[in-house]
Amino acid sequence: MGCKKQTIIMKLILLKNIRNFIVMVVTISFIVYNIINFNTTFGLNFLNYINWLYHFLIGDLGSTSTGQNISFFNINNYPNTISIGPKYFTTIGMTIFSILFSFSLSLFLNFFIIVKKNMFFKFIRNFLDWLSTIHIIIISILIYSVYQNDITFFIGVFIISISSNAFYELSSLQFSDISILNSKDFIIAARAWGDNVSKHMKRSFLINSINQIFSLWIVFFSNCMIYEMVFQKSGIGYLLWKYYLDSSSSMSSSIENYSIVAEPNILLAIIMLVVLTLSMINMFRMSLLTYLIDIKR
Repeated sequence: MGCKKQTIIMKLILLKNIRNFIVMVVTISFIVYNIINFNTTFGLNFLNYINWLYHFLIGDLGSTSTGQNISFFNINNYPNTISIGPKYFTTIGMTIFSILFSFSLSLFLNFFIIVKKNMFFKFIRNFLDWLSTIHIIIISILIYSVYQNDITFFIGVFIISISSNAFYELSSLQFSDISILNSKDFIIAARAWGDNVSKHMKRSFLINSINQIFSLWIVFFSNCMIYEMVFQKSGIGYLLWKYYLDSSSSMSSSIENYSIVAEPNILLAIIMLVVLTLSMINMFRMSLLTYLIDIKR
């Protein structure tokens, strides 16, 4: 396949994935908006949704029941303003660090188990797999009872990476994929001829790794938000705790608003950001896999 033809096909695939991304985000956000604001007619709700979507895109997310403005970033340091953007990117950054840590640790252990046949590293992986079966809420409460909120960044990454089957799912998928790849005929032949095995494994390993990381993103993302709730760390999880789990603030705001949902504008903004994140992750995954499998052979 010529280079020019590959470029054209990839552009068409990207356009298709972007279109699907926009349709998915708009559809889900419209459904969520109607669920939260169900007390008006459909036509009026649709017009209100268009107005809300426009303001969301320009960073104006409305206001709280106490009159605080909600925005993505408070660049000019306006008083009485809640900026969601920094907290959102804190959660995303923590999630990425946790995935990379879990992936690297799993790859290190599985390499020595499969290639080097090392039983010591197998014992460590089995222990971490067992530890991973414990839910993050239980692990977080146990650690919180000892250290309270005074935990380091790396302990937080470890909690997110290991808990709620996050490490177990990743290490199991990785172990299975590497074992199968290691026993392929072309890998055995390359090893017998003294060729560079990693060169032959690179493409297949990359495809498998993309599937592993992107398919488990939601597990690490959820763990990160729960971690932020329990340890009161800045992020989306902390916002959810502050406005929806803290009984004093959620009860008072819901009474003042006479609304079934406390602080609907904050909830809409958080849900929209989560939907955008997951849809974007899926779009990247589909685009990368299509490129590696169908175009770059």
